[in-house]
Amino acid sequence: MSSPDGSSKKEGGQATSVTERVWESQTGWIVRAREQGQLIIDFEGNTAGPLEARTTVELSPEELRTAIAGRRPVELRFENGDPRLPVVVGIAPVISLNDLLQGLTRSHEDEEEASGEPASEEEGVRIIQARDELVIQCGKASITLRRNGKVIIKGTYVETHAEGVNRIKGGSVQVN
Repeated sequence: MSSPDGSSKKEGGQATSVTERVWESQTGWIVRAREQGQLIIDFEGNTAGPLEARTTVELSPEELRTAIAGRRPVELRFENGDPRLPVVVGIAPVISLNDLLQGLTRSHEDEEEASGEPASEEEGVRIIQARDELVIQCGKASITLRRNGKVIIKGTYVETHAEGVNRIKGGSVQVN
């Protein structure tokens, strides 16, 4: 993938050069896998196009198909900070919203059992936390919450309803 002159080849075979090192992990996705098992990945901000990646994660053929079809997030690191040399070091687990809600309900019941007292009405709020990014995804629809405060809502059709005012607030608001 990389050559002695510091250039590397993207999936199409043309050489690219390093512009900026990336030392922190990035979230990406698997685009496809070659017959020999090499993963082809992509990530936000990647201007080189899909890249071949090494991996430290074992995936069964079924898990791989599901990850590609659902565009499941993968955690990427980069060899020597080179964004052209990605390494898949983790993959987001598949958790259905139903499983997540059952887990939250179960933990609430466990808290009540441990304390011997029912939780107060003020404790009726459940918080789901993630260190860097939280993605809720179903097919082509997703909601992404990022540590820096950015919220991304994607879908083939996005609809909002309100019985009262439906407000959009921001430093600037762009429509179309």
